[in-house]
Amino acid sequence: MGKSKQENDLYHQLIEGLHEGVWLVDEHHNTQFVNQAMANLLGYSVAEMLRKNIFDFMAEQDKAVWKHLLIQYAKTKSYSRGLELLHKDGHAIYVRISLSPIFENGKEYHGTVVGVIDDTDIRKQDLELKLLSSAVEQSATLVMITNEVGIIQYVNPRLCELTGYMADEITGQNVKILRSSSFKASELAEVWKAIISGDAWQGEISTRKKNGEVFWSLMSISPIKDDNENVINFVAVGEDITQLKNAQSRIEQLAYVDGLTGLANRVLFRDRFEQALKNIVRTKTDAAILYLDLDQFKRINDSLGHDVGDALLMNVADRLRDCVRHQDTVARMGGDEFVILLTNIDGVTGATLVARKILQVMNKPIRLLSHEIIITPSIGITMAPADSLNADILLKNADLAMYRAKSKGRNNYQFFTSEMNERAIRHLEIENDLRKALDQDQIEIHFQPQVSLSNYELVGVEALVRWNHPERGIIYPDQFIQVAEETGLIIPLGWQILKQSCQQWHTMKSKGLQISKMAVNLSARQFRDPNLLEMIQAIFDRTGFNPLNLELEITETLLMEDMDHAISVLKQLKDIGISISIDDFGTGYSSLSYLKRLPIDSLKVDRSFIIDIPEDKDDMAITAAVIAMAHKLRLKVTAEGVETQAQWNFLKRNRCDVAQGYMFGKPMPADDLLKHQ
Repeated sequence: MGKSKQENDLYHQLIEGLHEGVWLVDEHHNTQFVNQAMANLLGYSVAEMLRKNIFDFMAEQDKAVWKHLLIQYAKTKSYSRGLELLHKDGHAIYVRISLSPIFENGKEYHGTVVGVIDDTDIRKQDLELKLLSSAVEQSATLVMITNEVGIIQYVNPRLCELTGYMADEITGQNVKILRSSSFKASELAEVWKAIISGDAWQGEISTRKKNGEVFWSLMSISPIKDDNENVINFVAVGEDITQLKNAQSRIEQLAYVDGLTGLANRVLFRDRFEQALKNIVRTKTDAAILYLDLDQFKRINDSLGHDVGDALLMNVADRLRDCVRHQDTVARMGGDEFVILLTNIDGVTGATLVARKILQVMNKPIRLLSHEIIITPSIGITMAPADSLNADILLKNADLAMYRAKSKGRNNYQFFTSEMNERAIRHLEIENDLRKALDQDQIEIHFQPQVSLSNYELVGVEALVRWNHPERGIIYPDQFIQVAEETGLIIPLGWQILKQSCQQWHTMKSKGLQISKMAVNLSARQFRDPNLLEMIQAIFDRTGFNPLNLELEITETLLMEDMDHAISVLKQLKDIGISISIDDFGTGYSSLSYLKRLPIDSLKVDRSFIIDIPEDKDDMAITAAVIAMAHKLRLKVTAEGVETQAQWNFLKRNRCDVAQGYMFGKPMPADDLLKHQ
């Protein structure tokens, strides 16, 4: 049944109201109908297009191809594809056509309905995007796109080339994969603050390559926002400026570094010196200035030539670098004069150690061509803040001290003040005498009783070292242990103390000593000695000492230096039966967290908390708390420095386990201890 006129009018209105073109061609591809939109698209009137073949509106070179496609697809199925049509004035219009075949009675092909959409603007945008994409891909500029949280979504080939990453390796990674360690957290926070707020940022960024190398780029980072002004992406565009940065660094180096030796020059040294002096005031630490002049350098320069002299200065510079820490500064002031800035040191002692190390190192011959040269320095030392906090005054002090060193025969060091010189001399005398003491059996062991607070019985002793000097008599540890630590003599001294203690214990046991524990201090250097376990076992084997009778006392500060290493060593010591006690507890970290982890047996409350009991209520509260805490952790407690009955009563009330102090006896030789028990 045919459609009514009303229906046909409705369909006609719908088709004419479309913005897309509608084109009806018969089985011979002649135009039977076009709507106004189609005619407007090509610049014709509807009448001009009727009865014309569809191929009349195509470029000559395209007709054959499109005729084949239209014949092939239009008669069999619907089909969509891009196509160029010709406007009436001759220019090409890019369209997308949809072909739908019409069959009479459902069988015989009767024509095709062609839907036409103008794709000219879309194609233009596609071409522009392709052009832009090609420009980005081929650009010598670094380009990267991330999402709003810094996940990389795109990198161009230039960025891949510079970083060493393949595109698929870096895409999907957080942008921090490219951040070098020299890009500080504060700088990164500043960048994020700017771009998250919607502002662009520009600046220099150091970037880490895949192989760990660093390159510099001048980077511009811009946020991309959606219609609601929310940041959805960041686009980073940069330029490699590594060569420029290297050139700047070289210029700075020429300005601040000595060209011959590579050391800091006078300008750079002065800047670091001024900064160090400000830091001394703030941190209340010590610094030292060492002024060095090479003895009789002019004679070497004149006799062997300036080339050999320059080579000698470079060798001296290398040796001086090796004598100091990375935070110290070695500078060449000119000619054969050098100056060293030592910061955060242990006063006169620290400066003395470095000066002596320099003298020792410099006394080794230097081989230059066919010459073997020994060059010695004269060193002047001044201290800050003790001598001054003025840079000019300190340099003058050090220079004067250096000339004093020359006047005393060269190849030595002198302090600016006589008092410091005396301390340095005493330090050297103690070291030399201590070396002799170790070889000449001047080291003695005294034992101090340890008493049970529950029954007042002798339960242990602490072995304490004494130095029986042939001229000065008995010297106590506080006068020589620090020198032994600083010079490394603590290692042989520590093993001699342990060996003698074990030998004398064995003798005392054979004479009837009725106690089960002997405490011996273990120094920091001994604890870090890789041969610690072997040395202890060798002493046990030599003396016949039972490890179950030994308690090693170790300071808490030492253990905190490297917790994991400390735990490992302590476990090995306990595996062979040795008990472990934390000495001087309360004077260091006193942390519950480390006490839980450490494999220890007891705590020793420092005498500084005991001496003012019962007058000092704070000391009483601290001591009581330490005892209670230790017992909760199943640790025993020894209180040292007990001298009065009041102190004894307080410790007993608070269930302290063991007391040690003058109330029960001073440290004494083994024979006296046997009489004392």
